[in-house]
Amino acid sequence: MYALKQPKPIRQPQRTSRVSPQARSRKRSHPHRAIAYETTAKLVVNLVLSVAAISALVQLLPYRAAQEGKVQELEAAVKSTDRRVQGVQARFQNFFDPYQARENMQDLTDRIDPLRRRVIWKAPATPPVKTQPPVAPKN
Repeated sequence: MYALKQPKPIRQPQRTSRVSPQARSRKRSHPHRAIAYETTAKLVVNLVLSVAAISALVQLLPYRAAQEGKVQELEAAVKSTDRRVQGVQARFQNFFDPYQARENMQDLTDRIDPLRRRVIWKAPATPPVKTQPPVAPKN
């Protein structure tokens, strides 16, 4: 009978890890310390980046105002130049218009169109004023 039964293995006592009470309390008292450090580091980095961005914007505001002033000056210059260009284009078109060649010739020189007649305005003749001799008083 013993041949059919296998002998029972001898169990050795299991060793339980004994952790000192101080170590257990350390682990349990700060289980999220790493997460807290990581979150703090993220907040600090974001705060530094925000301060840098705000300071850059503050420095750019006067530059932007100066650029807007320059743009307004340029727009005013463009408007005045546009008016001058329109006037020059109108004169240019008049100079090269064959129908206005005689008028241009008269405007630019002292010559007058031979087909034109001069009109000379004269002051109207005033009729002579008749003066009567002074009348002597009767005594």
